[in-house]
Amino acid sequence: MKNNSLSKSFTRYAAIQAIYSLNYSKNLPEIQTYLINNNAFLIDLDVKVNFDKTKINKIFLIKILEVIQNNQEKIDELISSNLNNGWNIDRLPIVQLAILRVAISEMINFPKTSVGIIISEYLMLTESFFTEKECAFTNAILENIYKNLNDKESSESRTKNT
Repeated sequence: MKNNSLSKSFTRYAAIQAIYSLNYSKNLPEIQTYLINNNAFLIDLDVKVNFDKTKINKIFLIKILEVIQNNQEKIDELISSNLNNGWNIDRLPIVQLAILRVAISEMINFPKTSVGIIISEYLMLTESFFTEKECAFTNAILENIYKNLNDKESSESRTKNT
């Protein structure tokens, strides 16, 4: 992987950690500062990737977290609307919900980034926490949401041009 790819991978993981941590501390600026400045912040994944903490992309991290903070209701609605009947967002494991929120935030904030890259990165992270079944679930949700976002964007673009 290129250094920029590693930096973004690490930053994605840090963003997931931040959103997960919000379940226990509602102070996002404090969590963000900890992740950016604390040398004790470590990553232990089941994948063969070495992250260099000094290579965190602070701007990328802050943008992802801002999108989640400013659009969490929209993001959660996108997740909820793609769950099967009888399921609600509260039944999702906290880590999986954090992964979905961060991935969707990136789709919203960086629409020109390849969906294949976004989904494969978050699936790699999902694999370090869950089984194949949960990975397939995450994949399906992210693909559906990506299609919804693109359909909505295309519709809005067509409306503006007429």
